[in-house]
Amino acid sequence: MTRLLVLLGLIMFLLWSNYQSSQHPQLKFNALSDRILHPLDTRLRYRIAEVDPRFGLTITELKLITQQATDIWTQGTAKEAFVYDPKAKLTIHLIYDERQDNSNQRRQQLGHIENNQKVWADKNQNLQQFKQEMDWANTQLDNNKNQLAAQLQQYNQHITEINKNGGIPPSQQDLLIQQRHQLKQDIFSLEQNINRYNQKIQQLNQQVNELNQMNDQLNHAVDQFNQRFQPRLFDKGAFDGSKIMIYEFSSTADLRLTLAHEFGHALGLQHNHDPQALMFPMMQKQDLQNFKLTSADLALLNAR
Repeated sequence: MTRLLVLLGLIMFLLWSNYQSSQHPQLKFNALSDRILHPLDTRLRYRIAEVDPRFGLTITELKLITQQATDIWTQGTAKEAFVYDPKAKLTIHLIYDERQDNSNQRRQQLGHIENNQKVWADKNQNLQQFKQEMDWANTQLDNNKNQLAAQLQQYNQHITEINKNGGIPPSQQDLLIQQRHQLKQDIFSLEQNINRYNQKIQQLNQQVNELNQMNDQLNHAVDQFNQRFQPRLFDKGAFDGSKIMIYEFSSTADLRLTLAHEFGHALGLQHNHDPQALMFPMMQKQDLQNFKLTSADLALLNAR
């Protein structure tokens, strides 16, 4: 009788297990002991097995990031699909290879480009201010030229009238000499201001040329960067049915989304064609900082 009950219980468990697996395919990655001990728990159990120290992450830090990655699914489906279990069958491995080296180089070059772009922006701002000052100086010079031309015209007309009337009276000689002397000084001062203005214009043109050259160098650097570092396929991470392997990430947000993507595969999902979706095969247009599951992701989940 006891043997019959055990056999009946085993049959019941197998039937229930098959039913659960059909409704929740991720359960096949849980250990049999987990399924026996937690028959109603449909969450996929996982644990961290390996973290190469060259990534600069501790186990504790990675546990927090994996929790954030699973939260993407929890918040998107209003159901908890994953749970951390130190004895879980499904394991996570951070494996350092040439992909992470390449990512580090990408990050360094991007930082260099961004720094140069900031330098260019600061120089451009200063240049625009310099140009405004030169525009104001040019307006002042034009005003001074016009004012001096009017004074010269008035002086010459006055001299012409005096000459028509028989010459300069002795009483006006000193005054006219002073006026002529002042006009010569004003002309000399205007010429000096024009020379200084022209020198500054040369400086401005030189700075414009230097800024244009810097802009060309920046554009060339950006083109080279884009050619070398194309949008990355999710082969920087992989799920083989028993473990999730992460080979490369450029930031904590990048790692979080990569883990969430591989967790999606663990749920039985394939790739989709929405470039903003979690299950799109390339990291390209997803919002790394505030990602939420898209309708394309949910459609894959409902179609399992």
